[in-house]
Amino acid sequence: MEGLIREIRYAIRGLLKQPVFTAIAVITLALGIGANTAMFSVINAVLLRPLPYHEPHRLVTIWEESPQRGMYEVPVSFANLRDWVDQNHTFDQISAYTFTNLNLTGAGEPARLSTVRSSANLFSLVGATPLLGRAFLPEEDKEGANRVVILGHGLWQSRFGSDTRIIGQSLTLNNQSYTVVGVMSPGFQFPVGFGYMGKVLNESIDLYVPIAATSQESARGSYSFFSLGRLKPGVTIDQARADMTAIESRLEQQYPDGNSGVGISLVPTQEQTVKEIRPALLVLLGAVAFLLLIACANIANLLLARAASRQKEMSIRAALGASRRRVLRMLLTESLILSLAGGCLGLLLAFWGTQALMALAPDNIPRMNEVGVDARVFGFTLAVSLITGIVFGLIPALHAAKPDLNAALKEGSKGSMGAPPASALAAFW
Repeated sequence: MEGLIREIRYAIRGLLKQPVFTAIAVITLALGIGANTAMFSVINAVLLRPLPYHEPHRLVTIWEESPQRGMYEVPVSFANLRDWVDQNHTFDQISAYTFTNLNLTGAGEPARLSTVRSSANLFSLVGATPLLGRAFLPEEDKEGANRVVILGHGLWQSRFGSDTRIIGQSLTLNNQSYTVVGVMSPGFQFPVGFGYMGKVLNESIDLYVPIAATSQESARGSYSFFSLGRLKPGVTIDQARADMTAIESRLEQQYPDGNSGVGISLVPTQEQTVKEIRPALLVLLGAVAFLLLIACANIANLLLARAASRQKEMSIRAALGASRRRVLRMLLTESLILSLAGGCLGLLLAFWGTQALMALAPDNIPRMNEVGVDARVFGFTLAVSLITGIVFGLIPALHAAKPDLNAALKEGSKGSMGAPPASALAAFW
């Protein structure tokens, strides 16, 4: 350990003696590593981070489809969904939801609020508990039931000043009275990054109300709801798919007018959220990785030129008994110090870069509001920095660690790049 610390100190002193070379190398690496870190922060938030629900791997998005008519991932019929709930053997729960806007009046300035209409069991399905109050009751999800509403945390803070007495109060929504029964926890968002027909929902939902489907919405041929299911423990999606396909076949026979040619499609919700944007993000990650490779090639060329000017120094080290392995380790230490310095600066650039990406990103990228530099991104930056240091430093180090002793020792000191005297090298070794 003492020898390693001594080599690190010597490497730092050597790099500081050539500030122009060191600055160029560090800035070049910072640009490449920073671009990769910023891009990975997007990949991490959009593709890798699990959905913020209880056991998200068990969540499945359920669609209906009609391949004969070229229709895939179609919203479901509420009547069919009721039959799925009654007849399936593979889901713990199935819930329906849809989107609407409700006009809030009578509580300050009128406002148009984004709203999710959902089955009463939605919050238990995703494992969410309100911060205040309670979730919906089953009897509140029936036509003609008392109207109730759950506030999103953001609306509760901005519109009602985080008033804990809000529970039980009445709100006028679309000229109808609703009773507030709950306030959702901070950070809760449903759905997360929902995408349908090229549109992605990244904004927070203001209100949640029960579906309380009307007879018109419950008609067998009305396909107007989205559906989410939670698999039973140990059940695979293929088992669920077979189960639901059998149910849909029976429904087609029972209700040919509304269900003729209608099938079913099950997609893991995590995959459903990102499947349209994944290819583009991976291509962009490959592009910035190629940029880093170009940076590595440029730094390797600089190190090769630097190694050529250090032949006499390497020859003196070898003459004093330094093994090739020892010289190689010293040179790789210098490369790793450069790459770690570039990684630190690149991480700072990535903080700015992620903000720029969020501002410039198109609207069809889900979960962009979750992009940031977290522990996983820090780990990625460290790993990339270490790998980069080895990649661009190995070949120049191998080249410099095999000096031509006779030729180098015959050269005069003229034109040398400040090789240390033999006495200093002897003390180092």
